[in-house]
Amino acid sequence: MSKVAHVVGTGTIGEPLIGILSTFREDFGIGEVTFHKRTPLLTDRSKVVVLGQKGARLCVD
Repeated sequence: MSKVAHVVGTGTIGEPLIGILSTFREDFGIGEVTFHKRTPLLTDRSKVVVLGQKGARLCVD
């Protein structure tokens, strides 16, 4: 079974953490990196797109 790293929030700590986990996913033995954006704003769209390009997946309610 593969490991999933889930980060809640894309704030000051969340965004860089998601980027690091996505970049070094294989080195850390993580199968999938997911994140949740609680209050999505139109201005956050580029942040979500870049995190997706790094391999992280957005999880929604």
